[in-house]
Amino acid sequence: MARLTFRPSGVVVTADEGTKILVAARKASVEIRFGCASCRCGTCAIKVLEGGSLSSPRAEELALLKRMALPLDGSVRLACQARLLGADVEVDLAFQLQYDPDQGLGEDMEDDDDEEDEG
Repeated sequence: MARLTFRPSGVVVTADEGTKILVAARKASVEIRFGCASCRCGTCAIKVLEGGSLSSPRAEELALLKRMALPLDGSVRLACQARLLGADVEVDLAFQLQYDPDQGLGEDMEDDDDEEDEG
C-alpha cells in the first residue's frame, strides 16, 4: 500500500501499488483536472512534491510533457500515467492552475516539414 497526499487540500489516501494517481484521486473524490485519461491531452499534469516512488514515465508521457514545455525530470507527471510504487508520495494539484494544457502543442508537429528540397 502507498500513501498519497494531495496538496493544497491535505487529503491523504492509501492505494494499492500500481494504482494510477488519477484513479486514486477520483476514488477519493479529490478534485483533479483531467481530460482524456489516456496520455493524449496533458490536462492532468501534476507536480510531484515529495516521494518519487512512482512508475517511470513512458516515452508517450515524456513526449507530451516535452511538447507542453513542462519539466522532464520527474517533478511533473501526468496523473493518468504515474503509478504508485509502494512508498509515500505527495503531489500538488494547484500546479494544474499554473499551465495551459495546450501550451506548446502543435509547435513541433511540423518539424519534419522544415527541410526543403534543394533539387
